Amino acid sequence: MTLRQSHFVPPVSYLLAAELGFLRDVEVVPTRTPSSAEQLRALLAGQQDMVVTAIDNLFEWTRAGADLRLVAQVEQTTPLGIHARGDVEALTDLAGCRFAVDAPDNGFALIAKRLLRDAGIEVDYVVVGGVRERMDALLGGQVDATLLGPPFDKLAEKAGFARVVNVNALLPELPGQGLAVRAELLRSPELEGYLRALVRGVEAGESMAEAQGIELLERCGYQSAAASAWSARARRLAVDHHGLELLTKIRRSLGTLPPGISLEELCDAEPLLRATRSATIGN
Repeated sequence: MTLRQSHFVPPVSYLLAAELGFLRDVEVVPTRTPSSAEQLRALLAGQQDMVVTAIDNLFEWTRAGADLRLVAQVEQTTPLGIHARGDVEALTDLAGCRFAVDAPDNGFALIAKRLLRDAGIEVDYVVVGGVRERMDALLGGQVDATLLGPPFDKLAEKAGFARVVNVNALLPELPGQGLAVRAELLRSPELEGYLRALVRGVEAGESMAEAQGIELLERCGYQSAAASAWSARARRLAVDHHGLELLTKIRRSLGTLPPGISLEELCDAEPLLRATRSATIGN
């Protein structure tokens, strides 16, 4: 069985597994997605089996009818910054601007909404799409500000669009992207094999020299953002439950917490535990 994976940027754990040959026995077809809305559409249509995405998306996707489980966290955190056009020095300078988001009611958009609300300002949210699409809209003048992560944050900075806010400094427990899979695949040998490959990739990364890891990411397209992406890589794939609590608190503070939907209940640790055990036996 082939596993079809959708992601915005391939996570470091996946690149390590692919580079070091751990995916030899697993057939994974990766696809770059332009938006979280497209990820949901493909999941509901049965065109994708698993997605690398902002964990918060599971709130709205579950409400939309997707039967998914969070089985791993493939980034320690997602390095995020708010980047803007012009001489913007503080969040308050963004009042009334056109702010690009992927989806208006879920994902990283809620991070932006929380920070902007706390700063006491309102903006015009413009739905653009994923991180590449948001960077292109910022560079093209269609929007004035947006959230960006590696490698597009560094590309924006090189083009003169400064980082106004370091999101992770304000929200240090912000969890990185998760791996969500269709519930029917939870006990499949293919998913266990894939997670085993990711576990081995993470473990290999821990023993790899920093310069070697950064060089790998540079070859894989991270360019000047390779160092920050390497630093933010997952040291373990288990989901950080403090991060789930933070995402829940953000939604509650914004009044957007869906009743009856819990990230904890959508998290299934068993596939990763089985994969970790088999990886240990294999070593």
